Amino acid sequence: MSISGTLVERAEIRFHEPAAPLHDLVGCFWVVTAEPGAVLRIVPDGSTTISILLQTDQSSDWFLRGPLVRPDERRFSARAQLVGIRLRPGVAFLLGGMPAHTIVGRRIALGGMAAFRDLVALDLRPHTPERCIEVLQRFLLQRLQHSRLHNTVETALRDIEREHGCVRVPELAARCRVSARHLHRLMRTWVGYGAKGYASVIRFQATLHEMENTPGRAAAALALENGYFDQAHLSLDLTRFAGSTPSRLSNGVADFSKTRCDDLP
Repeated sequence: MSISGTLVERAEIRFHEPAAPLHDLVGCFWVVTAEPGAVLRIVPDGSTTISILLQTDQSSDWFLRGPLVRPDERRFSARAQLVGIRLRPGVAFLLGGMPAHTIVGRRIALGGMAAFRDLVALDLRPHTPERCIEVLQRFLLQRLQHSRLHNTVETALRDIEREHGCVRVPELAARCRVSARHLHRLMRTWVGYGAKGYASVIRFQATLHEMENTPGRAAAALALENGYFDQAHLSLDLTRFAGSTPSRLSNGVADFSKTRCDDLP
């Protein structure tokens, strides 16, 4: 459901579908070819990413980018290729065991993390996007093929996404058969946000999706149909998560690239 917004300026983005066993855990592999002065603007969607930068036939370290709570921007001063994959909520904790709330909004080099030693040790020569995708996919298959999220977290994520973020936490916790406090702790550990915070991100993403599909909708109508108290509440969330007002965002939302395979045309 999430459109996983990445706004790309002066760059091209290509997608590669992952192996079938990974479909429920990751989005598409992506390759961004950036020219000097290129900008990537990313908005929160609950995901994390693993990526690597290629420049002049060399590579940097692998990096993990944690879940976002505000828009993030990355600028390129020279021509480069950025190769990576989007991990669905909870998957970074499966891979690294690091509580997700400790990596919110951070970019972390994986070279010093024991859980990613096997990935960092693999030879990337030749330094091409295809080789990076091959290496990363092999690592993910080895680590995730027989893994799954915590049952309670999986249920909560599914219900929040199905209801486009319009959920009441006490009712959600009751459906998950845990207390609201316990659900909050589990979600922070696995996803990075509590259930209420994640629901806000998903409601924001649902609003972007509607703005893309029905351009020109009045902000008041968008607010009503997406579970906001009023237009001011909608504007507050869009400013917080996208750094833009509804009127400005509506003009560019169709330019966001989608990095979930099931969202691609």
